[in-house]
Formats: sequence, C-alpha cells, structure tokens
Amino acid sequence: MKKKFLIYLLFSTLLYADKLELLFYGNVKVTSSELYSSLDLYEPSFYEFYIKNPSIEPETIDLITQTIKDYYKTKGFFHTDVIYFKNDKFITIKIEEKSPIIVKKISNLSDLDLSQNIPFKVGDIFDATKFTQSKNEIRVLYAESGFCNASIDAKAWVDTELNEAYLKYESAKNKKCYFGKVKVNPPKDIDEEVIKSILYIEENEPFSVNKINESYEGLYSYEGISKALIDTNVVKENIADVSVDVIQNEKPLRFEFGVGASSDEGAMVSTGIMNRNFLGNLKTLSLKTRIAQIKQNVKLNFDMPLANKNFTGFETGYENEIFEGFKEYKFFSSIYLKQKKSTHIFKESIVFDKINTYDSSDETLFPTTHLFVISPKLEYNYDVRDKILDPTQGYFINGEAIGSLKGEFSDATYYKLKASGGYIHSLEKSIVAVKGTYGVLKLLDGDIPTSYRFFAGGMYSNRGYGYRELGTTNTLGDPIGFNSILELTAELRFKIYGDFGGAVFSDNTYIGDSNTPDYGHGYHSAGFGLRYKTPIGPIAIDFGFDVENPTKQYAVHFHIGELF
Repeated sequence: MKKKFLIYLLFSTLLYADKLELLFYGNVKVTSSELYSSLDLYEPSFYEFYIKNPSIEPETIDLITQTIKDYYKTKGFFHTDVIYFKNDKFITIKIEEKSPIIVKKISNLSDLDLSQNIPFKVGDIFDATKFTQSKNEIRVLYAESGFCNASIDAKAWVDTELNEAYLKYESAKNKKCYFGKVKVNPPKDIDEEVIKSILYIEENEPFSVNKINESYEGLYSYEGISKALIDTNVVKENIADVSVDVIQNEKPLRFEFGVGASSDEGAMVSTGIMNRNFLGNLKTLSLKTRIAQIKQNVKLNFDMPLANKNFTGFETGYENEIFEGFKEYKFFSSIYLKQKKSTHIFKESIVFDKINTYDSSDETLFPTTHLFVISPKLEYNYDVRDKILDPTQGYFINGEAIGSLKGEFSDATYYKLKASGGYIHSLEKSIVAVKGTYGVLKLLDGDIPTSYRFFAGGMYSNRGYGYRELGTTNTLGDPIGFNSILELTAELRFKIYGDFGGAVFSDNTYIGDSNTPDYGHGYHSAGFGLRYKTPIGPIAIDFGFDVENPTKQYAVHFHIGELF
C-alpha cells in the first residue's frame, strides 16, 4: 500500500511540474512584454526561435493573477479584472483594464525648477512607479546643485471612487553642502594613496554628485577593481563625510578571445592575456594579438597610475598591413605620460616606428623603403557623450599633433595634425548627429612611409566608398593617399519598431596634396542604414552611394555601435 501511495505521489508531482505556456489577452495600455517582466519571465525576441515562450507551473496561477492585479495598480489601474483559462498546452490570462486613475491636480512649492523632474501633467494616468522615481530624481537634483540635506516632501492622494489623483511636491534647499573627511578602506594590494589619486572628491570642496559619479567612473576604469562603494554621511547639517570601500579583483589574470568581422578589415580573430593588477597598485600588463584580413599585429602594453590622476606606460609590438598597391610591416614602440582632469585628457608620447614597405606595384608612388622615424606626439581628448557605443546626447573634441626632425636617429622632418569633433542631440523621436574631421601632413625633409598619408573611404569616413578607396589612383587603380583632408558627416537616427532603428546620412570629403584640401571638388555621398539594438551596442548596416554617380559608386558597411 505504501509503495502504491509513493508511486502515485511521485506521478502527481511530475504531472503538476509540467509547465504550460503563458499568454495574455485583452491588455491595451500595458504591453505583454511589461507583464512578462513583472513576473520575472523572459519573452524571447522574434529571432530567438531556439528559446521557448514564457511558461509557468499551473499551481502558481492564483499567485500570478494577483501579481498582475498588483502591477496594474502601480500603473494606475485599480479596477482591473484578471481571470484565466487553462487547457493542456496554454494558460491564457484575460485582462479587462477598465478606467485608470487620472491626475487631477499637481501642487508644486519648491525653490528649484522641478519641471523636468515631475513626470506628470494634469490628465495623465497616475503611475506609482514614476511617482516614486520622481522623488528620487528631485533629491538627486538638489544634490547636484550642492544641497545634500534638502527637505523633500512628495505625496499622492488617490480617490478610487472618482478615479482621481492629487499630487503634492514641496521642497527646500537648506544649507549649501561641502565634502567632509574622506576615508578610504583599501584592499591589500592597492595603496590608499593610489585610490585617493583616482577620486575627484576633495575635503572642504563643495558637495557634488557629479564628482561622486566621476570618482565611480575613475575607479571602475581599472579592471583590477571588482567593486567600489562611495557612501556619504551628512553631519552638522551641511557637511558630508565620505567613505570609500574598494574590493580588488581576486583573479587578476584575464584571458581574451574574440571573433568578428567588419566591412573595413574583413574577418577578424583576437586573443590575449592581461594581468589587471600586475605587482599591485592597479598596474596592468597585457599581451594581445589581432589577426584580420588586411592587418595583423601583436602588442605588449604596460600601464601604471601615478599621483594626481597622472598615468604612464609603454606599448611595443609588430604589425603587418596590406594596402592597395603595397604592403608594409613595422616594429613600433611608444612611451607616454597622460593626465586626466575630469573629462579632459592630455597625453604626451614619443613614438618609435621602424617601417618596411614591400610588394609595391608602383615604385614611384609606393617606393620600397626601410625607414626609422622617432616622433614626439601630443594628444587632447574631451568627451561628454552619455554613451560611447550608442550615444543619445553630448559632444566630443579631440586633436593630435605629431612630427619629427631628420637626423642621426630619424629619417624625416615632417609634421602631421589632425582634429575632429562631433555633436549628438536628441529630439522627441530621433537623434541628430554631426561630425567634422580635418587633417594635414607636411613633409619638409627626408622620407616618410606612404602609410603616413591620409586615406579616405569606409565606415568611419565616407560611406559611399570602400575602405581607403576614395581619391586619386594610379594607372592600376590603387589609391595613392593625400596630404590634407576635411570630412563632414550629418546623420539622423530614428526608431522603426521595437529594437529596430534606422538612419539616413550625408558624408562629404574634400582632399588635397597641399596644406589645404581642394574645396572646389568634393566627394559627396548619401545613404541609409538599419540598426538593431543589443546589449553591446547596435548592430548596424549602412548603404552609401555617391550622389553624382549612384549606380556606379556605392558601398555597403557593417559594424557594431554607432560610428560616433
């Protein structure tokens, strides 16, 4: 008898353990994706055909229907009816949303402008989640203005009979705040002074949320740090003491392997090893190799943080590259000193290049040479974009100057200047982005490698042309490069549906063999692209064509992330 009972119990358990696919029906204001998310269920995208649709255990259905009702209440629907139907394959939840709670009145008594932080206007559907978030945003707004101990009172009265909500926001600055004592709790292999040199928080300086965020960014820019926590404690009404806890990465060695492809370089494979806390104090040492169809290299890098947000290090390696009309291989090294002041980055380097040109198709334009050039280099970068791979707003400016004097240790006297900048602005349903790049190369004495010249065309240049295919060519059709360049790009990015987006663009290039490009003759391209949003940035395909000869001159480019 006991054996029969146990077998029956086991069979019953297995029977009830079978999950049924969950479907929603009747919901209008709240999407099915939101409802799945509220239940911690993942709804696969259309291309994830290998992942099953969300399913649940039948015995949990009563709990799930109550969860759906509660979620609707947070969205302002207090009278929603939720019932379910079940068969052998599906559980279908039928939803009747009914009338929502409408914001009837908003009272705002504050000494800062909260118009961008109150997410409601009269007539909107009340959303409890948005209301709670608005309180946090107001507190952050005051903190960003230097008031770490502001008085904030936000309340919502909901009348479920009249379906009305009345909102009240009251806030006051109190005293201006300052940073107090800064206490650092370092891990065993990182000195307190090193961590303090990364922080943007200074004792007795005005309190600033931006300084705290910049400190977080600085700390997490080091892979030797696995976790950082910056905590503030308000004392004496307007003094915020700071405690910084840092946990180092207990497994400093990291192995890397990747495969990919781009329209510029073709198929690519990369591998490497990095010690993210080499001999302590966040020094890094890495050895990496990257093999693409037109470029192959191996590099050894060493980076070390110094006091006051300064950095030093070196890079050395070997690279082989295939150009149209010639090939070159080089041994290269550089040592650098870098300073980071908030969003400003300055870098001074000395670059050593031993370059050999071979397999030339034109000895006049691409002479076979063996050159050694030592070049001091200066770089500046300022970047306030909100994201690098998929920016929605902000701008950037960068410039570099490099040159050399011919002598016993260098084969050329030359200089090369390059400057670029871009601006990204969000509109209501789209993003406008513009970028400009200017460069000039001047050889005064001796010889420089052909690869030092400017080349244009490709996904980061003019998208109506293939990689390095724009401009004057020799009799064999090989691009010869040029000494000056101006490139201007304008792009409109927009959503299409779900994670899909699109772009239309205009790329314009002016080139020349003197110090200035020939502005009387330009290469003008236009085109369109598709984007699919992923966690690592949008997957993009761009189709560009020359506006004067669109049927003969065009190119297709693919890449991950927006180009700027």
